[in-house]
Amino acid sequence: MAQERLLGFERAVTATLVTDVQLSPDGRQVAYVTTPASKEGPYPVSTIWLVAADGGHPRRLTGSEAADAAPRWSPDGRRLVFVSDRLTRGTAQVYLLDLAGGEAVRLTNAPGGVVQAAWSPDGSRIAYTALDAETPEAKQRREEGNDARVIDADVKRASLWVVEVPADTAALDPSRLPAPRRLSPEGVHIGTQGDPGFAWAPDGTALLVLASPAPKAHFTFAPELAVIRLDGEMTSLGRFEGLLTAPQLSPDGATIAFVAAEEVIPALFSLQTIPAAGGTPRILAPGFAGSFYAFAWLPDGQRLLAGVEIGQRHTFKLIDVASGAMTDAFAPFERPGTGAMRLSLSADGSRAAFVYADDYSYVDVYVADLGDTPRRLTDLNPWTRDYTFGEVRDIRWTAPDGLEIEGLLILPVGYEPGRRYPLLVHIHGGPCGAWTHHLYAGWHDWGQFFAQRGYAVFLPNPRGSSGRGTAFLCGIVGCYGEPDWEDINSGVDYLIAEGIADPDQLVVGGWSGGGFLTNWAITHTDRFKAAVSGAGIANWVSFQGTADVRSVFDRYLGPVDEAVETHWRLSPIRVINRATTPTLILYGEADIRVPPSQGFELYEGLKSRGVETQLVIYPREPHVFTERKHQIDLLERVVAWYERHLGRDGTSQTD
Repeated sequence: MAQERLLGFERAVTATLVTDVQLSPDGRQVAYVTTPASKEGPYPVSTIWLVAADGGHPRRLTGSEAADAAPRWSPDGRRLVFVSDRLTRGTAQVYLLDLAGGEAVRLTNAPGGVVQAAWSPDGSRIAYTALDAETPEAKQRREEGNDARVIDADVKRASLWVVEVPADTAALDPSRLPAPRRLSPEGVHIGTQGDPGFAWAPDGTALLVLASPAPKAHFTFAPELAVIRLDGEMTSLGRFEGLLTAPQLSPDGATIAFVAAEEVIPALFSLQTIPAAGGTPRILAPGFAGSFYAFAWLPDGQRLLAGVEIGQRHTFKLIDVASGAMTDAFAPFERPGTGAMRLSLSADGSRAAFVYADDYSYVDVYVADLGDTPRRLTDLNPWTRDYTFGEVRDIRWTAPDGLEIEGLLILPVGYEPGRRYPLLVHIHGGPCGAWTHHLYAGWHDWGQFFAQRGYAVFLPNPRGSSGRGTAFLCGIVGCYGEPDWEDINSGVDYLIAEGIADPDQLVVGGWSGGGFLTNWAITHTDRFKAAVSGAGIANWVSFQGTADVRSVFDRYLGPVDEAVETHWRLSPIRVINRATTPTLILYGEADIRVPPSQGFELYEGLKSRGVETQLVIYPREPHVFTERKHQIDLLERVVAWYERHLGRDGTSQTD
């Protein structure tokens, strides 16, 4: 029986997560990668596992205390290729593992390290992307302290390589590795933010790639889609905004499918096709009120299987390429959840593997036959059943202009109808993200920690969020912070009117885009007793001059040098004299997405007005925190800040 006790922060940030899932070509086995939710040392650790698709005890394939990741099956299903930094921590190489037995054997010696690898369709070659290495001269200057940096010079790109693979893994000699051949030209970066950005053509004569001049987000959010033949010839098919994951060629090689913006950002998450020779993109489901993520061609070349976000839940759909008609790929899940981002299909297209999480569990590995009921293969965090979590509800309300808005509500543990509770308004980032059904218990997802402490937690998906279609995504262009804040604020009014939220015990917070809207909240209302602003924008004008995504927000607000008034009008710092809410401000010191200078502007602005504030900077952390002690510290500070300003006891017991 579940115990009513607080989930400790350390337990939560050491939860086991799944970062990759790959179904064998015959559909009988699933390779997957696990990693803790935070890293304990300077380098992350991840492990590759194997589990039978019909169930059974998972088998650990890699045992090193290293980052073993990105397993990919050979076409005959006998071997796996993966990347690992077991030789030199922080610098991954390609390894081959024969599943009949034996140790993994290294295939590459890329000085800058490898990103990811993939088999050619006939299994004779492996393509991979490798990072540029530090030159000996640069290394010497760095060691001597003569390490001045010229911005945007000496850029470290990822290039595409191909290497012949022996049929017998045991024939590989680490002292005489096969010589790789570079395919991508000098000065071209392959990949996007978080995706290696390449895929083999079905006939094995070429690869589709996402190419940019440099790895800077300014370029990779709008990459070139190109074809690189094995002789190195590169042909561009055009530049596409929001094309962030590798496109896929149909089995006959005639059609390319991809997910990108409908013309320009923020019209993201649209499933599209173009002829393999290039041409005008075709939207497969125009007007669809949802968002597409991972996808795969079925062998008939007439249909695609795709992970889809609709409102607050993820599901899987079969899409007819000719008509755009969609049907459910599997029987309904027992609980609504999240899992559209990772998907792998068997060679015959009859079975898929994916990850899935629901309101009361972190991600696990699932398989499903088309038209059948999904089956869970792992139980990676059984200890979650030892805790009581708040009930999660889908809610809808009407914004001031009449538009229906959606979100989630986590009720406090032990909720009693008719009783009012403190309300945490937790705002998601993006802005093109969404709160969906999963377990809200992590460094970034605070919901269940507060539900266990007697709060109701409001997770709104205002205009600009994914899961509601293109028009909804674009509803904040030129006015980011205005209609979306009204969507959120009216949701608070709705929960007060419903008798759930105590109007005298409201707090607000969020990260990134949620940090920006928190900054907007504290400068446009005094209804909140406390706020936590994480990595949020305070001043759009200075942000556009310091962040790595200027071109992205040019699409939301206009080019800053042409639309200065819009940027300034939408900057919370412009009206900092209205702020009265005690505000905790949190930033990663190495954040280039929302530089910590934004936090200093907010902090100094609040101090100048005599508003209680605290700014905490976390060394080494980028936009997404990874270090365990930092994640725990952040959660402790957030809970203590809200509890103190609501006059509560600040309880933060762990287990």
